[in-house]
Amino acid sequence: MSAIAAGPDEANGRGSNCAHADVRPAWPVRSWQWLVQRLRQRWPVIRKQLPRDLVILLWLAILIQYFGFAWVMTDSVHTSLVLVLKGAPVARGDLVVFGYTGRPIEHYYPEDMAYRLRRSLGWQVSTAGPKVGDGFIKYMVGVEGDRIEVVGDRVFLQTPRGRLDMGRCKTTTRHGVPLVPVKAQTIAPGYVYVWAPHVDALDSRYEVMGLVPAKALLGKAVALW
Repeated sequence: MSAIAAGPDEANGRGSNCAHADVRPAWPVRSWQWLVQRLRQRWPVIRKQLPRDLVILLWLAILIQYFGFAWVMTDSVHTSLVLVLKGAPVARGDLVVFGYTGRPIEHYYPEDMAYRLRRSLGWQVSTAGPKVGDGFIKYMVGVEGDRIEVVGDRVFLQTPRGRLDMGRCKTTTRHGVPLVPVKAQTIAPGYVYVWAPHVDALDSRYEVMGLVPAKALLGKAVALW
C-alpha cells in the first residue's frame, strides 16, 4: 500500500477544516490595556496639571454646595433665570426658593407627548401636582405676626408696612378644579406667606398651598434674566 504524503499546507495546519481559537484578549482586557498605555503616555502632563485641576475641582465643589442656577418654567415672578444662594438668610420681599408642601391639584400637569407615551407603555401616570418637594420660586411677603384677611375673593396681608393687596382668588383652575382662598389668620411662628404677581400664580393666597413652613425654604434667589 502506497503512502500519501501530506502537502506542505496540510502539514502546517493551513488548509484544513480545523477551527482555530482566537488568542486575542477579550475586549474588556484590551480596553484596560489601552487605558493603562494612555495613562502612561499622558502621566507627565497629568502630573504637571494635577495641582491646578484639584484646586478647580475644590472650588467647583464649594460653588455647587452654596450656589446654583434655576430656570423658572412659568411667568409667575416675571423672570426666567435665577441665581440660587443655597441656605442664605431671606428677608421680607426677597425671591425665595422652597420645596412645595401643599396638596396636589388635579390636571396640574399637561397631557403632553411624554405623558401619552408613558401611558401607552402601561405606566402609572397622573396629571395631579405639584408634588411635595417640587421646587418653587416666589416672593416672601408675609412673616410671623402678619395678619391674613380675606374679603370676598381677595386676600390682603396686614403688615407693619401697611395693608398689602395679594390679589384675587380664582374659583377654579383652567380645568375646572375648585379653588378656595386661604383662611384668615395670623401667621404663626415657623411659617411664611409667599406670593407671585401673576394673576394665575399658585401661591399662599390659595388654601391648597397655604403658608409655607420656614424649614422648606432652600435659599434666596437673585433674578438674572
